[in-house]
Amino acid sequence: MKDATIRRINLASFITSLIAIVLGVLVGILGVWGVIPHKDATLWRILATDGIVFAGAVLTNLAIACYRKPGGDVA
Repeated sequence: MKDATIRRINLASFITSLIAIVLGVLVGILGVWGVIPHKDATLWRILATDGIVFAGAVLTNLAIACYRKPGGDVA
């Protein structure tokens, strides 16, 4: 895989994780204030989906780090 492709994937996963954090906080605040209903589990489904997207972005970022330095530090 070319280095430019790896950088694009890494940047996309980083931006996705930041967006997922912001959306998770926003959904949480809206849920606490009752804007998003929680009785029909809508709030929990949205939060779970956000968590899955965040986990995928973080794991993608870690996979890229391992691809760059196999067996080495992720830093």
